[in-house]
Amino acid sequence: MFLGILPCSIAVIAAGQSSQNVPCTTIDDTLISVRLTTSEKKLRVAVPAEARALSISDTSGGKLAGNGLRMITVSLEASGSSLVINNTAVHSERITIASPDGLILFNGRRYRGRIEVKAMGGALQIANILPLRSYLASVVGAEMPSDAPFEALKAQSVISRSYILHRMVGAVGSDPFICDSVLSQVYGGVSTECAMTIKAVRETAGLVLTFNDEPIDACFSASSGGWTASAKDVWDNFVPYLVGKRDPFSESGKYGDWQLRITPAECEKLLLEAGYDIGSPEQVVVIRQDRAGRASRIAILGTKGDALFRATDFRLLIGASRLRSTMFDVERGPGGFTFRGKGFGHGVGLSQQGACNMAKQNYSFEQILAFYYTGVKLERFPPDWLNRQSTPGE
Repeated sequence: MFLGILPCSIAVIAAGQSSQNVPCTTIDDTLISVRLTTSEKKLRVAVPAEARALSISDTSGGKLAGNGLRMITVSLEASGSSLVINNTAVHSERITIASPDGLILFNGRRYRGRIEVKAMGGALQIANILPLRSYLASVVGAEMPSDAPFEALKAQSVISRSYILHRMVGAVGSDPFICDSVLSQVYGGVSTECAMTIKAVRETAGLVLTFNDEPIDACFSASSGGWTASAKDVWDNFVPYLVGKRDPFSESGKYGDWQLRITPAECEKLLLEAGYDIGSPEQVVVIRQDRAGRASRIAILGTKGDALFRATDFRLLIGASRLRSTMFDVERGPGGFTFRGKGFGHGVGLSQQGACNMAKQNYSFEQILAFYYTGVKLERFPPDWLNRQSTPGE
């Protein structure tokens, strides 16, 4: 155990409440809008077998065709500016679909709350409107391993809540972009929640990590590989609570060591697709590293020219699931380029592997958070906190 390297737990400082004294209402009751990814031209929306019929309305609250049915299809009118329900034009660019039981089936997946469909730029845009607490229960289940210890689930609940509120505060007065993919946080509806994630969200209700009284950008990744990364080194953006440090809780395990081999032909193809015509790559050179050995700048030397990348951009070019992190060495051999590295993800903020290992060693979720985020506070936000941010003088 590494007790000597840990700071004290973060105290809950709002209204004198402890983390075990959960108030009846918190910011978790706030409704949020999550964009659901789809490229379909015709959508199927239904209710589960145990639920009652659909309620369908437009922006004025008027009931529309399909109201009272158990399944509908939604598509675009030929002009692309209004919607069609079950082949009947509704002369509206936005509709809301709900069920009295709070469960909706969209493209075969269950969601809580309601579904909103818009005609936007000649395409269908779909959003799931639901309470923050329901969103978090799904996100924690999608983002953390299924066998994660409970204190690690609680830590993930806090950082997922902090992350999304940071996004929302930054977009006060406009529509924050929150989607169901890794561009925000992975969200799978009811299918990725379970009793333990619901309990973790409930026991941390309203708890938010803050810095200078604002929700932090609570970055996290699967594994730091033994050393967390600084936001400055990864994204050229200094963030005082996202600094690199040794992480002994993430040094081994399934992300401890990995290897990837890429041929020059494959590398050239990926570069061309990204707009870099430098011929056949002859060398891949790490030209700058942080103190942990994580690459921050990459140069590729080709037969027709050279290309310079931030290491995070190079990782995305190769494929983030293949080139698991930027903590690697690379060498050229007969078969091409061999990357040998550690960790999985950008390495900034909490390491989910490390959080699980800390929890297994009986660290509390407060101690886990204090280890991965420097100089932050843990506050419990009331239900009207977001409204205060948009009120002059607050």
